[in-house]
Amino acid sequence: MAPRRKAVDPPQVLSASYLEGAKNKNDLLKRLKNITEQLSDEDVEPHSPHYPGLSSLATSLVSVNDDDDTAYIYLNHKDKDVRLHSVLACMELFYIYAPEPPWNEDEIIEIFQQMIRQLGNLATCIPNDTSVSNQVHQYEAYFRILEQLSEVKIGVVLVDLVRTEQAPHALETLCELIKTILTCVHVDHPPEVGQHAESAVAACVEEFEGNIPNAVLDE
Repeated sequence: MAPRRKAVDPPQVLSASYLEGAKNKNDLLKRLKNITEQLSDEDVEPHSPHYPGLSSLATSLVSVNDDDDTAYIYLNHKDKDVRLHSVLACMELFYIYAPEPPWNEDEIIEIFQQMIRQLGNLATCIPNDTSVSNQVHQYEAYFRILEQLSEVKIGVVLVDLVRTEQAPHALETLCELIKTILTCVHVDHPPEVGQHAESAVAACVEEFEGNIPNAVLDE
């Protein structure tokens, strides 16, 4: 795992006002990348006076359109790169706020559903394929999602929702996540892809402590 880089100016960037200040799609994408990079700083902590905008940023990332409360502005953005980097930012926030995510059950499910869509792209993304434009950067992003699922065990959040029956679509989403993890490994991927996939699935299964739902076993 690569060392987490030092943030340049987290208090300014890690806030809803910074994200929502984007002037266009390219500016929005740049800001999302800056946010994700600075969230990766080991010094960032929730509820810290040094990062007063962190909570508002988490809320903003799952904000919805005023006229449609099911249309997530960033997670369901029309641009695929904006969707991807919105998920990457959320993955870092899962890590920072662990074990209690800063979102409600519906928002968590929406994040996971978009996460699954992005992770599925790893199956057709080969890091050494120079014939495809931007392939290396895309691979690194998809791999980062899998790496977080493996090392931070983010999938356990879904398991908790299944066990406590707090979200009606939690089990369905968990099954889709496991299926996607198992099918995203390609024969041309480096060995660590398969290792992280195995670890990510094991983390979810072990969290059930033996009481594994049949739907999960079917995967």
